Amino acid sequence: MKHFMVSRSRGFTLLDLLVVMVIGIVSLGFLASCRRHHGESSVRVQCASHLRQIGQGLLIYANENKGNYPRTTFVEGDVVKPEWGTSPSAAKPFSAEGPVANDVTAALFLLIRTQDITSEVFNCPSTDAEKDDYDGKTAAERSNFTDVAKNLSYSYANPYPNKQAAEKGYVLNSSLTAEFAVAADFNPGTSAGAENVTTVKVDSPASRMRNANSFNHEGDGQNVLFGDGHVEFSNMPFVGIEKDNIYTSKSGGIDESPVDASDSVLLPSRS
Repeated sequence: MKHFMVSRSRGFTLLDLLVVMVIGIVSLGFLASCRRHHGESSVRVQCASHLRQIGQGLLIYANENKGNYPRTTFVEGDVVKPEWGTSPSAAKPFSAEGPVANDVTAALFLLIRTQDITSEVFNCPSTDAEKDDYDGKTAAERSNFTDVAKNLSYSYANPYPNKQAAEKGYVLNSSLTAEFAVAADFNPGTSAGAENVTTVKVDSPASRMRNANSFNHEGDGQNVLFGDGHVEFSNMPFVGIEKDNIYTSKSGGIDESPVDASDSVLLPSRS
């Protein structure tokens, strides 16, 4: 008589179930990471497009204003303190009721008043920035962003140099070199804490560099608009001329005048 061995399939054990669950969780995490990366890459492209539009607006403005990039009332001096967000409801930016002297965001807002650029262009799609509705009025009746923290995602090269910087050739106009950083994702300032734009160096590790990058892209880096109109994404702020930190002056300060002709200081900041 022949005997046949009957194979019995063992049951699905608790260990098997745990293995399947772990594999599933890891797979879901991987897929989520891929989707987040793909989604962030997409919004970086949109953000770069916004900066290119701002760059085009700056060039057109310069062509209409003897080569000069926009700025509002400028008061010169040995010390020139930049301002931002003042007098948004003023109808005339250069009047006595307009923004205070040396207002960086009022200078940028001139693009909305004079060029074919809408307020959405100044919102990075990677942030929760809101379209400026001009408090129910038109852009022509306004002189600044209604709320800089809510309506503006980008920082602009300080157009108000002190006397020393001016004597060393600092100007913000269409003669800028291709390496000069004109605008970028919002300056994070010192809001990250002890590790911030004033403490990192060009050779700092990536873990520290994240705290010196714009918050617009979760610390991964920032889109930067350069003098020739091109935009690049950089994982560090040291992309100015001679690896200048675009969020600080060469003296290491944030909310101040540039030092010389090659010094990018992008404002406003979250200091």
